Amino acid sequence: MTYYIRDTLPEGSVLGQRRPTINEFFLSSYTLSIYAGCEFGCPYCDGWAYGSRPLNEVVRVPFDLPQRLDQELATIDRRDLIGVTALSDPYQPAEQQYRITRQVLQLFADVGQPCLILTKSANVLDDLPLLRRINERALAIVMTTLVTMDPRLSALLENKSPLPGVRLEMLAAFKRAGIPVGVAILPILPYINDTDVALNHLLRACAEVGVDFVVWDYLHIPNSRHRMRISELTPRINSYPASYYRDIYAERPFVSTLYRTECDARIITRCDDLGLEMHVPHSIFAGRLRPSNEAALVLKHAARRDILQGRINVARQHSELADLIYRGQATQEQLRASSLWDDLWAILETK
Repeated sequence: MTYYIRDTLPEGSVLGQRRPTINEFFLSSYTLSIYAGCEFGCPYCDGWAYGSRPLNEVVRVPFDLPQRLDQELATIDRRDLIGVTALSDPYQPAEQQYRITRQVLQLFADVGQPCLILTKSANVLDDLPLLRRINERALAIVMTTLVTMDPRLSALLENKSPLPGVRLEMLAAFKRAGIPVGVAILPILPYINDTDVALNHLLRACAEVGVDFVVWDYLHIPNSRHRMRISELTPRINSYPASYYRDIYAERPFVSTLYRTECDARIITRCDDLGLEMHVPHSIFAGRLRPSNEAALVLKHAARRDILQGRINVARQHSELADLIYRGQATQEQLRASSLWDDLWAILETK
């Protein structure tokens, strides 16, 4: 059973410092967590690694967050997107009772603040009118996390979350309402949901719904505590020798470069076959963000495809220039040296 605790936020900024580099998956310059703790408590989530108590034992409800955020919104650039994408789902069951996320979206709608919502819950549909208002004034994107379309595997990996089909139906409803939608395959778990059959099934389901894009990343194992959780999880799914994960992770928190490269290549090939974008299409955010953010994202997205296709040096150049543009430090010479100069100039000259 999950306990809800009425709480107030600690002193300091609600949003924190502006990100030093833009988030290429979620377009965000700021990240906002609504609740602390998550009732869904998916066992693969690395949120378990950062607290002494179970992630889903207590959910703290920050009653002063909307008021604090209201004051802080006046201090940030209205073209910097806020990603509601932290380790706690903004539409977990507590939202049905307390509506803190709804109050936040009301603030965004009032001032025209671009945002991206990442949730597993179809309860986000309750706030479709607010998200439509935000998208009309600025930009609103709705994403859901999917790790599998297999009901059995879903029950083992995320038994307290809505079924995958329900989440896709939710995205379809937002798509019909004219709001951009995407799927985050987070995480890809080696030997569990990374097979060709599993990925093809999931990506085909995304294409059939007509999502605007998919993004993906791999299981993160930040410390020994989470490594133990994963070691306890995998035998409940199938018989996986411990050496499998030792070979892929060693003592690192991330998968090996070889594993990532091979899996990335399979996914992008299938995405291309299905006509799925592997990041938020430029047409969705063009003219809706700060020009430096927009240009940085164009470069970051180009760099991601460069990496997947083995153009490592070009990818590094694109990524480094993206960070300089985002921070307002790029020179005309650096911009002109880019193979994307024409695209960048067309964006930046509008500022």
